[in-house]
Amino acid sequence: MELNDLFFKENPFRTGPSLNPAELLWAGFPKLKSDIESRLVFAMKTSPSRIVLNWGRYGSGKTHAANYYTKTNRVNQIATEKNTIEPRCIKINLPRTSKDPVQSFFRSFLGQIGLKQIKEDLDRLNTEYPGQIGQIIDINSNDIIVSDLFKLLIEEDGSDEDFFPTVEAYIFGDNAKSTLQKLGLPFGLRDDEQVVNFLSTYLNCITYEKHIYSAFILWIDEFEDIDTLNKQSQDRITTFIRQLFDKTPNNFLLFLNFTPKTFFNVEDLSIMLGEALSTRAKIRINFQEPNIGEAIQYIKELIASQLIEGSNELGPFLDEGVFEYVLENIGILSVRKINEVLSLILELAVLMEHSKPIDVDFVKSIRDEIPSFES
Repeated sequence: MELNDLFFKENPFRTGPSLNPAELLWAGFPKLKSDIESRLVFAMKTSPSRIVLNWGRYGSGKTHAANYYTKTNRVNQIATEKNTIEPRCIKINLPRTSKDPVQSFFRSFLGQIGLKQIKEDLDRLNTEYPGQIGQIIDINSNDIIVSDLFKLLIEEDGSDEDFFPTVEAYIFGDNAKSTLQKLGLPFGLRDDEQVVNFLSTYLNCITYEKHIYSAFILWIDEFEDIDTLNKQSQDRITTFIRQLFDKTPNNFLLFLNFTPKTFFNVEDLSIMLGEALSTRAKIRINFQEPNIGEAIQYIKELIASQLIEGSNELGPFLDEGVFEYVLENIGILSVRKINEVLSLILELAVLMEHSKPIDVDFVKSIRDEIPSFES
């Protein structure tokens, strides 16, 4: 027996975040989606930079939301609907194990937006403002070395195949004499503040007057893991983020995905983020536990996404009573738990070659196989 015998093309209940854009979809939770998208529209349509705290328990969908809005074309669809320029969106996980979290963050950033992409964005800006690019770079940077580096990227004509590897080595602190002579620049980027200056200069330039991108949207996932860093690293990363935010005062939207530990209240956030950063994170989106009605709607929309054409709208499930029985017996609800339980039910139905509709009696017969079921 295969999954298509249960009327599904693929298992609709993913048990982990997908990175494939084709597999990312939004199901249910219309208010949560509206809350997120209203922040995205604000970023595209208005200038002031903002920090938004996405607050919710483990498995509540924060990582999925970050993936959905950074890896699919949904944000560009919103820009089209609102008749505005598209933003640039990326997601970075908080560096957890590195001895140098700022450098790890920087490398993650450039792993998604490489130097060639930065060069392309600057070239677009140069085309949009002919003869003004040097002045725009100077306006948006308070670091002469970084300004000169960006101007060097503008001047690059493609004739030197070693140019980008040399620049990459330079910005990661390569102070070799040959590197410095080749680029005609002094020492490489040596400290956290210069990394901030590089990133803020780039963000300020590409969102300048909202002509190239309407905003830059950054999601930092698993921010609660900052408490796994030592005190010095915690201070470095929070200072780094605060400085980046302060030096990018316009057209920058920062989402912080945060899963509170047990007995942790939002009022305790200043201890972890530091007072300076926590006071800037005034906007909060709550990823709350769904009620049974919201959970059933979520399940139905997931099922619809993978049904074989012409199948019953609930696929192999007899009726919504099956969902109600499951949801009432697995404790506190979360998106992750719902997916894990229903995925396991489908797997067991295939394994046991259960060809009849999945009803409450079948679920009762396998409940001991489902870890989340309450005794």
